[in-house]
Amino acid sequence: MKTHHFAIFLAALLASPALTPAQDSQPFPVAVLNMDKVFKTHKPFLDKQAPIKQAAAELEKEVQLRTVELETAVNKFRAAQPGSPEAQKLQQQGAKLQADLQQYVQKERGELQKREVAIYVELDRQIDEEVRKYAKAKGIRLVIRQQDASFDQNQPLPQILAALNRGIVYEDGLDITEEILKALDARIASDKKE
Repeated sequence: MKTHHFAIFLAALLASPALTPAQDSQPFPVAVLNMDKVFKTHKPFLDKQAPIKQAAAELEKEVQLRTVELETAVNKFRAAQPGSPEAQKLQQQGAKLQADLQQYVQKERGELQKREVAIYVELDRQIDEEVRKYAKAKGIRLVIRQQDASFDQNQPLPQILAALNRGIVYEDGLDITEEILKALDARIASDKKE
């Protein structure tokens, strides 16, 4: 009789909701956010990047022009009589042109990088704030940054390795990227109204 009571007790205990997994009762409080998608599709971010890309293209043109000028000076130096005053003058001119070009490129690229970093930092802060609000509202306790992980054999090796070493191999229904993009857009719209 004791065995029978123990079996009923054990069956009741095992059937208790406290010991059975809570399947489908509550979602796991984790989400993923595809940062590549945000950076590739968020229009205000892309709009802020456009002048920097334009400035980079203009810088490249200027560098090409100055490189032609430097090559012309080098060719004149090669054509001059070695050791002559003209050759020395052309050598100094070439060295100055090369040093000036290097300084110019470093300075201009540094300025472009500063501008670009400021845009990325601003967007990252906005994303963090919107993710925090969204996660609190939805009871999400962990949001993991996800990168695009598609690849094929024709991609460069670093991209393939990055895709193979991605942190998230599979997710289903945890991606909140679209919701965050909508929140960012709403934020921009409300900022424009103010």
